[in-house]
Amino acid sequence: MNQVDLESLRYLIIDGHSIMNSWDSLYKLHRANKSSARLDLIRRMTNYQDVTEERVIIVFDGRGDENDCINEENGIQIFYSKSGITADQIIERLAGKYSRSRSITVASKDKAVLDTCSSFGANVISPKTLEELLEGAEDNLRRRLI
Repeated sequence: MNQVDLESLRYLIIDGHSIMNSWDSLYKLHRANKSSARLDLIRRMTNYQDVTEERVIIVFDGRGDENDCINEENGIQIFYSKSGITADQIIERLAGKYSRSRSITVASKDKAVLDTCSSFGANVISPKTLEELLEGAEDNLRRRLI
């Protein structure tokens, strides 16, 4: 079995709530049902990961008193911050720890998060750019299925 070279993998770290509050479709869904919006983002980013082979990590602000919770759903890593820790802090820690040894892109609308992650060597993109990348991946997937 071939061992995967971790340095060659690309990672996309997403500020979940930032994206849900930036994309019109997710914003409307989030206002009606937060869980459904979260699941829709996860579903769409699963398709993105499948098409691009870029590893997707989504970080959400927490679930109360739980510890940092890491779930893997359809191959995507999902982090929920614990009480007293923000998703922004987790994103910045991940970028700080891994940006020098791996290709990391961070998607958020929070300029401070993007500036901090960029200073660690991560690529940074806006919610709009992520949406455009996702739409391109979804079009590619549709073409493959026809």
